[in-house]
Amino acid sequence: MTTALKVRKQFLLESDKIESVRKILGAKTDTEAINKALDIVIANSKIEKMFMSIKGKGNIKDVYGRVSS
Repeated sequence: MTTALKVRKQFLLESDKIESVRKILGAKTDTEAINKALDIVIANSKIEKMFMSIKGKGNIKDVYGRVSS
C-alpha cells in the first residue's frame, strides 16, 4: 500500500456545505468529509469516461440521458 502525498492548502468554503457533506458521508472531520467527496468526484469521472467509451456500442443505451454526448 502506498501513502499519498499530502499537502496543506487553505480554502474559503461555505460551512453549511461542509456540514452537509459531513452528515451525508458520515465523516467525523471536515478534512475527512472533503477527502471522501473528492474521492467520489474522481470515481464518478472515471465511471463517466468508461460509459462514454462504450456508449453506442452494442445494446447499451443511455435511457436516462445522464451521459452527455
